[in-house]
Amino acid sequence: MILTKEEEAMARGQYGPGLEKCINLLIKFGEVFNAEKLVKVSSAHVYSAFPLDLLMELTEGANQSGAFTTIHPFMSLSDPLSWEKMGISKDHVTPLNREHEKKVEIYNRLSFFRTYTCVPMLVGNFVKKGDFISWFGSCPQLLANSIIGAKQNRDGAVVNMAIAITGKAPYWGLFLDENRSAEILVEVEDSDSELLTTTDYGAIGHYVGGIAKDRNIVINGLNRNITLDEMHYLLPPLSATGAVSLCHIVGVTPEAPDLITALGNKPPKETIHIGKEEISRAKEEYSTPESEEIDLVILGCPHCTIQELKQVAFLLENKKVGTNQRLWIGTAQQIYNLAQTMGYSQIIEKAGGLISRSCMSAVPDCPIPDDIRIIATNSFKTAHYISTFSKGRRRVVIGDLEDCINVAINGKWEVGD
Repeated sequence: MILTKEEEAMARGQYGPGLEKCINLLIKFGEVFNAEKLVKVSSAHVYSAFPLDLLMELTEGANQSGAFTTIHPFMSLSDPLSWEKMGISKDHVTPLNREHEKKVEIYNRLSFFRTYTCVPMLVGNFVKKGDFISWFGSCPQLLANSIIGAKQNRDGAVVNMAIAITGKAPYWGLFLDENRSAEILVEVEDSDSELLTTTDYGAIGHYVGGIAKDRNIVINGLNRNITLDEMHYLLPPLSATGAVSLCHIVGVTPEAPDLITALGNKPPKETIHIGKEEISRAKEEYSTPESEEIDLVILGCPHCTIQELKQVAFLLENKKVGTNQRLWIGTAQQIYNLAQTMGYSQIIEKAGGLISRSCMSAVPDCPIPDDIRIIATNSFKTAHYISTFSKGRRRVVIGDLEDCINVAINGKWEVGD
């Protein structure tokens, strides 16, 4: 691997033992994938549950991060501001939060921005098309690659942290233009895309992810007016049922002005046709009789935008969450502050809703209270993760945001047409 003088100095330990470990880790990692060099990254986003001992080791002697860096949500529902109200076990949360207090000292020393969100682009960590970045989490990785056109590999937690500390990343994978073309064509058929709901979009992502696996895809047939909020439901399930890192949408995303360009001037290796039947089939995986009572409603995977909080507040105004129900909503602190300014959070909390900076998919260990058996959500990613990690102890049902708020109020599942 060709190194700059600065990188050679890091590797020799001239910038301290932490950077020495990080850069040598990245060199070895890059050599596995035949990376010819390291490149400067403009942005990083790191895992909040990164092991404390390893974090101390990798940051020893470092006083500044190598790139603008934000932090992923609290994992295991351990947000210090909300865990107790959510009924999460004190024995479970206490050791996590003790570790977190020690991590904060390191975060502050390195100038990591303590955003605790999976939507870093909405709280100041915004990047440009073509920027090299390293964002932890399948959701932000996919959103940055697809919607923005920044260049992001599917970095694991340790490689990602080393990149944030050094500001350097191996030049391989999706950093290279030739690896960013779509291999799988998804044709959306017999559906008016203007009439698709956010749940429909999530069903498309859920269905396609299981087929595409880790291959780049391009979706053809969606309306150019698809909103950011709608893409927030379409894309994340692709990396839950599958491991898709890049999804082009013809006429929408920056690297897909037309189908031929998105495919790199080559025919697709496979075509997936999706219409009303496939969307309905995906929804049926998470359905329940209307007579059953829902214990918990979860919104915010990925974290809710200000527009979504506005809609929740509108639906909850002058209403109350049912006495036997709970409503949990995930969002960034910065978006919560704006919601306070607008009066949305006050309406939600007065109605009995709870807002948290946690990952609402409850990963990696799903510490949801034992008395909760049936959960409603508008997120296929939440449904997939909670169903998987709770190992069948909890059932999850899917509906649009309005359906979810109605069940939080009334307790019974009444899905609209």
